[in-house]
Amino acid sequence: MSSADENKIPSNTSSYFETLLDAVPTGIIVTYQNGNISYLNAEAERLFGYARHELIGHSIDVLLPNRFAVNHAQHRQTFIDLPSTRHMGVGRDLFGQRKDGSEFPLEIGLRPLESNGEKFVATTIVDITTRKQLKERFEKVIEASPYGKLLVDENGIVQLINRSLLELFGYQREELIGKNMDILLPERYRENHSALRNTYIQSPSLRAMGAGRDLTGLHKNGTEIPIEIGLNPVETEKGRLTLAVVTDISERKRLVLSLQQANAHLEEFTYVASHDLKSPLRGIADLLEWIIEDLGTDTSPSISNNIDRIKIRINRMERLIDDLLIYARAGKRAKESTLIDIKTLFNGIIEMHLVPDNFNIIQSVAIQEIQAARTPLEIVLRNLFSNALKHHDGQTPSIELSAEPSGSYCLFQIKDNGPGIPAAAHDRVFRLFQTLNNSATSSGIGLALAKRLTESHGGQIELVANEDIRGCVFRVWWPRFSRKDFDE
Repeated sequence: MSSADENKIPSNTSSYFETLLDAVPTGIIVTYQNGNISYLNAEAERLFGYARHELIGHSIDVLLPNRFAVNHAQHRQTFIDLPSTRHMGVGRDLFGQRKDGSEFPLEIGLRPLESNGEKFVATTIVDITTRKQLKERFEKVIEASPYGKLLVDENGIVQLINRSLLELFGYQREELIGKNMDILLPERYRENHSALRNTYIQSPSLRAMGAGRDLTGLHKNGTEIPIEIGLNPVETEKGRLTLAVVTDISERKRLVLSLQQANAHLEEFTYVASHDLKSPLRGIADLLEWIIEDLGTDTSPSISNNIDRIKIRINRMERLIDDLLIYARAGKRAKESTLIDIKTLFNGIIEMHLVPDNFNIIQSVAIQEIQAARTPLEIVLRNLFSNALKHHDGQTPSIELSAEPSGSYCLFQIKDNGPGIPAAAHDRVFRLFQTLNNSATSSGIGLALAKRLTESHGGQIELVANEDIRGCVFRVWWPRFSRKDFDE
């Protein structure tokens, strides 16, 4: 076949073009200047539910809901007076009406035509129901988010905003839609913000805004709010927009500041305890030794007894200061992380203690190993085991050590059948210097240390009473996997 034959239009040109237009997936309707329909293609028939012969020669207004048909003649005349290729109803929601009376959202394009001296209007129609549904779902997702969200265009003009952001900044929706988002920024940021926005537009990506900087937003009442901002480019029918996710971090900043102050006070206390308390205490001990030497061997029993009591108090004070230093350091998380075999851990703890022959030590291990910092975990479990061993008064003493998986944690339990701890004292035992007896060997810091170590490593500790039997149970939940929020 020659190239001339390939470019040859079929002899039945009218039929050829009608077949071609019927294959177009967009509805096409051609009307006279008076609005009567001259032609429609197969897709237009499908969209509106009419057969072709039911519309040819009739006004196109039959395809419009009544609220649009009323003014349609005036809009049509405006187009005839200034014909051009354009979109109809820019900025407005347009709807078509099917034969059954149902409506559907649509997008319309207009183009003037002329044939044999007569003027026509070609209308293209696209059903945008799916697009509208997706847009509505997107807007609902944005609106339901607990985080402040807003969509802005390349000029920073707010296109969409959710309730959470309105509540965060104290505005009504109509006060921000169509306005520049700079209204939400403190004055000192506004001058450079357009340059930063343009930089982002040149290379849009999912990113955090202002990394390493202290960002604040401006409430309507003039108060600045500490915030974090995440940016994400979004492609829409209006072009590329930017979705900004705004999080109020006021509470986090307060907690961080409070924690920093607490740690600073603790560091100061540690320094005082280490230097300003220990040194004079050692001086007192030295003075006491000199007094003993001066008294010689003829010291009366009452004086010797008082000297021994002073020595005991000095030793207790030194132990107390050492325990306080240990407690202060326990707030710092150990960075080491190793694979810990639970049975080996339990056996090591038991071997470190002189366990009387009448004690029944039971191990129940339902998890083989965990990934964790060994030293702080061992200190906590050893402390709990030592307490159960030391304070037991039963005739058939028993201590059970168990471990089992509990979600992302390993649940350790140290259970005994000893005297137990009164329910009223359960919260108190984890506080500093709290003891249930006046033992000279107890500083009342052991359980406080266990709690501080456990919580600083992302775990939790609690005390529960045994039901219907003597004793109590200490439960320790310790992370069994490495986690970024705990490990860094």
